[in-house]
Amino acid sequence: MKVSGEKLNFVLNKVRVIREHLKTCPHPQEPTVNPDDIRWAIQDLYALEIDIVEVTFTAEHLAGNIERFDNKRARILVRSGQTAPMKRFVATKELSHLAIDEQDDWSTLGVETIKNLLSEYQLLEKNGEGHQNPARSLASEILAEIAAIELLYSFEYREADIKKIEADETTINKIALEHDVPPFAIETALVHYDVLKQIWDEINKA
Repeated sequence: MKVSGEKLNFVLNKVRVIREHLKTCPHPQEPTVNPDDIRWAIQDLYALEIDIVEVTFTAEHLAGNIERFDNKRARILVRSGQTAPMKRFVATKELSHLAIDEQDDWSTLGVETIKNLLSEYQLLEKNGEGHQNPARSLASEILAEIAAIELLYSFEYREADIKKIEADETTINKIALEHDVPPFAIETALVHYDVLKQIWDEINKA
């Protein structure tokens, strides 16, 4: 799926605000960012009350989900049995929805959205582009993944990490261990380094 520069700018600006707020958190944030601290930052910024709980899903491909309530409360459900880095990523992705989604992005069709997301990855492998006219819920899911990656693996590490990989001084798996995230998150961040750098440069100049 092609994501517009405008949407990326919007999401990365949200990430910037959250990361700035994390600096006021008493716990150390680098290189491993704590999703509980991300929850604290989003609660504080948006006046929300957020619970994160582990559950057992019957849907095979559902790693996590979010329930929103009218009283500015939300509950994030994370599938038990996943690796610790995957749980951290899923929790952060669902938290990101609370910061970046607009009302029209909300979808109760969780399983269908996950199926569409899997289809997106399959299309990316085949044509390198993915869906050309995705549903808003699918676009929201992709953007939430981008936000989660940016929150858990700060952009400032990437230029040096790319050079280390090219010099055989490290690997994607080693970087993933350092930041306690799934390897695919590191790979995704580095594959799209140039595009993300352009957006971050625009944000930092503003």
